[in-house]
Amino acid sequence: MKYAISTKKMASASSTLRISHKNAAKVCRALNKKRFVDVKKILNDILNQKTKLKTKYYTKTSGEILKLLRQLEFNARKKGLDSDNMFLFISAHRGPTLHRARRRWRKFGTRLKSCHVQAVLSDKNDFGKKIRKRGNKE
Repeated sequence: MKYAISTKKMASASSTLRISHKNAAKVCRALNKKRFVDVKKILNDILNQKTKLKTKYYTKTSGEILKLLRQLEFNARKKGLDSDNMFLFISAHRGPTLHRARRRWRKFGTRLKSCHVQAVLSDKNDFGKKIRKRGNKE
């Protein structure tokens, strides 16, 4: 899967998860651009139903994202990076829709949800918006 930013000096992980795209986007927006230690604490509190995120517990979503963040932490250790001092940049995108057919002559079946989640650990200084030139304007 391609990343929006270069990941040579950063730890990265991505996965296709069987969670709702809407719920994943809400959780990712709440976690984006925060310290990695704080993110793990927030997700564990949501998973244990100690704190709510916009009046809801997203237990399945937070559990799956927490698994992805563990993978991200191991990738950072392998690259020799200190994950506790780094910031998390995370995003969720709609994944492929899987269809489970019904038996016999039925046309309609069940649509199964899936979502792509991308997470990158980086220093705040290394990450920034790229300015690109558009058209003939200077």
